[in-house]
Amino acid sequence: MNNAQQFRAFGQGALDSLPMVLAAIPFGILFGVLAPANGIAGWVAVAFSALVFAGASQYVAIGLLATGTPAVLIVLTTLVVNLRHLLYALGMLVPLQHVAKRSKIGLSFLLTDETYVTFNQRYLSGLSEADRVPYYLGSGLFMYSNWQVCTWIGLWAGSALEGIEQLGLEFAMVTAFLAMMMPMFRHRKNVVSAVLAFTLAWFTRSWPHKTGIVFSVMVAALVASQLDRFDPENKS
Repeated sequence: MNNAQQFRAFGQGALDSLPMVLAAIPFGILFGVLAPANGIAGWVAVAFSALVFAGASQYVAIGLLATGTPAVLIVLTTLVVNLRHLLYALGMLVPLQHVAKRSKIGLSFLLTDETYVTFNQRYLSGLSEADRVPYYLGSGLFMYSNWQVCTWIGLWAGSALEGIEQLGLEFAMVTAFLAMMMPMFRHRKNVVSAVLAFTLAWFTRSWPHKTGIVFSVMVAALVASQLDRFDPENKS
């Protein structure tokens, strides 16, 4: 495979991801704004975006950090939130079976909801084996770069706007998180698990160190996995 072909595949991956990138811009900026408003240092927010690179988990994490939740519970909660990436990884095994294991480890860092959807759609419509890695990198690196830039813009905006911590942006953080989750509510099992998680979280809100949140998410995730058995879409 020549460099020109790799570049075309890379560019196509980035181009196909453009709608996703544009949709992620306000969420990335809002994360940068909300981090210092919730008492999170700027360098911590930058590290989150650079090393974690998971929008939903980052929103959850800064909310828990702001309430003084122990680190081990924050890690556990964000792990549960990101469990869906295990399913994405399984879905990538066949398309990238020709890639060396060491390279797969590096590529996995860029596996987000948006890149998975973009890559999978192109793969199903016919993506040659030689084009798969550069296409994936084009999508993943575009998403990653956009998220870093938006975080920095948000941090700058947050520091430039005086009294922003008095604007009640905690509500905006919750709204942004819900907006990011809305596409998942197209499936009934996700609606059931979300309602269950909310109900359990309400009744366990007095548990120490926000352990009720961890408990509620884990129970809801378990119930959702069992509901797959009764989903008509999964029956032949």
